[in-house]
Amino acid sequence: MNGELEHVQKALRELGKSLKGLPSNPPPKRVHKLRTTARRVEAITAALPEADGKASRRLNKAIEPLRKAAGGVRDMDVLSANIRKLRQTAPAESLARLTDHLESVRADEANELRKSLACRRRAARHNLKKYSRKVQSALSDGAARRNGQAQNGHHRNGMNVTARHLARDIAEWPLLNAKNIHEFRLTVKQLRYILQLDAGADRDLLAALGTVQRRIGDWHDWEQLGEIAHEFLSPAQDGELLGQIDGIMRQKLDRALAAAKSLRREHLRSAVMHLMGC
Repeated sequence: MNGELEHVQKALRELGKSLKGLPSNPPPKRVHKLRTTARRVEAITAALPEADGKASRRLNKAIEPLRKAAGGVRDMDVLSANIRKLRQTAPAESLARLTDHLESVRADEANELRKSLACRRRAARHNLKKYSRKVQSALSDGAARRNGQAQNGHHRNGMNVTARHLARDIAEWPLLNAKNIHEFRLTVKQLRYILQLDAGADRDLLAALGTVQRRIGDWHDWEQLGEIAHEFLSPAQDGELLGQIDGIMRQKLDRALAAAKSLRREHLRSAVMHLMGC
């Protein structure tokens, strides 16, 4: 079994474990694991056209609702953690009311996740096993065909083609701003997930992609918190807390934009060339 297949199968197994035995009120780490492993598997299915297309579509159809349901819970966990960072500086009353609101929303989202799991867990695990067999067959056949051929350090397969397209999209992205940087992050995340399956991937590029993913995600979390806070709290009564959240949000955006520009300036041109075999 080649290294690529081992990495793909590991991602599929991790999602299967995340789906198995998840409690009705899952702890934050379990929710985060389910969400990230589902995204990683979705990236794999998009990057492996050599595997059965019908199996890919069925798997995505089964896990997408679960990933979205887990995302609703995870968002509240992250926002609550951010609120706790303001305990020393924010007005206690405003902070307490916003915290209670987030906990209430989290409970509702956890209930939706529980319902989604009850309806879809069995189908998702069944399709995971079926897709796993298809992938093993496809990648094993592909490895046999490639045996003895010059590869220039990388495989010219569907996964490489997808990574190349994603890297080019990132390199040619329009001027980054608050309106398009979240979509930019999703592309960065997909490229990172695919490259993590390749033992020969550029470690510096992977680290840079991870930094950008975290910085933009951090800003997006504070932006979400700001939207909820402005909708739930009163500017007259809670203006100090709202002002603190807005200030942090602006700082996080500046850092995210700087990291994204650094990625494109220092890594993406060489990444595209590498993925093209130049």
